[in-house]
Amino acid sequence: MVEVGDHYRSDGSAAPAGIYRVVGSTDTVCLLRVTNEDGRRRHTGELVRASAGTLEDAFESTTNPDAGVDPIASVRNQLQGLYWSVRRFFNPL
Repeated sequence: MVEVGDHYRSDGSAAPAGIYRVVGSTDTVCLLRVTNEDGRRRHTGELVRASAGTLEDAFESTTNPDAGVDPIASVRNQLQGLYWSVRRFFNPL
């Protein structure tokens, strides 16, 4: 049984590759794309509707991409913040 909040990874055949969160479930399942194909978080607002058969054939259950701590992502975010701070300082609007 599909529950709202479950996460599924697309194989790229029925929807663009990435991880999707279930945001609605009736006769079809409504999925919100939350990461790109590399697993990086994206806020696209892209919705995909899939039947139960399509969900079984083209998607696989996966874990929440927001769960846990990723030290590499943390360092990347800090370096990006530093870059934008320096850029803003030397290139004022």
